[in-house]
Amino acid sequence: MRKFTLIAAAAVAFAVLPFGAAAATRAAGDSTPNTQPRTHWFAGAVTAVGSSSLSVDVLWTGPKDGQLNGTTVTVAVTPTTVITGKDQAPEQLSDIIPGDLVGLRATAADATLSSLTATHIHVWCNCHYVGGTLSSVSTTSIGVQVARTGPYDTVLKDTTVTIQVNAATTYIQGKDKTPITLGDLKVGDHVGVIFAANGFFKAPGFNAATATFTAKQVHDWQKQAAPATTAGAATVTAP
Repeated sequence: MRKFTLIAAAAVAFAVLPFGAAAATRAAGDSTPNTQPRTHWFAGAVTAVGSSSLSVDVLWTGPKDGQLNGTTVTVAVTPTTVITGKDQAPEQLSDIIPGDLVGLRATAADATLSSLTATHIHVWCNCHYVGGTLSSVSTTSIGVQVARTGPYDTVLKDTTVTIQVNAATTYIQGKDKTPITLGDLKVGDHVGVIFAANGFFKAPGFNAATATFTAKQVHDWQKQAAPATTAGAATVTAP
């Protein structure tokens, strides 16, 4: 009976030993390689949207992904890619349009980063705001002497900026927000302008003096000073 007990105890000890050794190895962290792919971060302006891909002009990267800066990359989008918009609300790939500013996390097939698959895409609200006095009006742009800005656009305060207008720009007037046209704007009028930028105000190297701004909405207050923000611009978080 004693011999049987000793043999059984030895068998139990032998069976437990590998698990203990494996646990010690994992705890040491020096024998098991990390097989998780590194995540890359970059952001930019969307140039094209496919059924399962997204092309982006890269304007900003993570500290270890500088090789992507200034390039145009096409990123694979899979059913597991998480896409979010304002307030982290879920969005679909089909909701994204060229010109949108996006931030992406992606994995790469190799160190060349030539084949990228998005794990997360965040669509920024490309909405900025200035209020001021019209210094010029043309068929393609307006000039604004900026007296006030949105919280993310303070670099524009006390400057004169040129803002492009196009067929998608809308125009309203006064407290009642009466629809008007570009032709109704007059030099000297006070306006509030919600506009998009072709880059990220917070990105290193962004130069507001050379950036392109495109008006989404022009609110003409005529001789009444424009408010510090508008209802549409007050709630946005600009990149």
